[in-house]
Amino acid sequence: MTNVYLMTGAQSRMARSLLKWSREKLAEEANVARGTIRIFEDDQPIRESIIRDIQGVFDANGVECTPDGSVKPRTDGIKDFRGLGGCDRFFANIEKMLKDKAVGMVCRIGNQNMLTKVTGRNGLTNFDRLQKLSKVASVKCLLTDQNIYLPGPPSFEVRMNHEPPINLISSDFAYGEEVTFAIEQDNHFKFHHPVYMVIESPKLTKTAFECFEKRWQVAKPYKTSTSKRSGSNFDHQAMVPEGIETTRQLASCY
Repeated sequence: MTNVYLMTGAQSRMARSLLKWSREKLAEEANVARGTIRIFEDDQPIRESIIRDIQGVFDANGVECTPDGSVKPRTDGIKDFRGLGGCDRFFANIEKMLKDKAVGMVCRIGNQNMLTKVTGRNGLTNFDRLQKLSKVASVKCLLTDQNIYLPGPPSFEVRMNHEPPINLISSDFAYGEEVTFAIEQDNHFKFHHPVYMVIESPKLTKTAFECFEKRWQVAKPYKTSTSKRSGSNFDHQAMVPEGIETTRQLASCY
């Protein structure tokens, strides 16, 4: 977004100091060349998109760079994953938590782009990423738009549960002790890639799992069929479950 504060090279040096990171470590986390970090921290110009990626790495690791030029640990329990590599870092964060906590993940996908648009530096879609996570732990996914189709057979559980749109939030995820709300690309707000806002809260995460399970019980499985849009695929026709009014009432859970 054009109105978001961009960190400086000096703040990058201070943020690395807080995290006790080398330039090599930051370059690895931001998926950029070490020389790029050196150029930035020497206060030479680099692309704005790369600055946002570097800043996103610090945000995701609990360090906030403020407009007054200071750097401080984040204490609000919120992490942001944004920028070109934001999707890759966000799902890597989930994978690590699923392995560490030995728990599953639930998610609601609200539009086609959030599921099948290629994002991140690794050239993957969120469908690809969910497939990968399902090899680590149990993954359940509710599709909340009856027109969403899957690009292939999923290795995770999928059900249909049509719900009204939730303003700008297109999807949400719950896993471990975190809840995430994802905002899809929107030209009006100049989002170039999805933004993932992560809240670290065991209590909220527990509530999110409970509300998801209620929705899951009234949803219908997504059935396989042949689709002209993507060959061997899933039926993306209207598969609205019975008891839709009950489902809508559950939206107040979050």
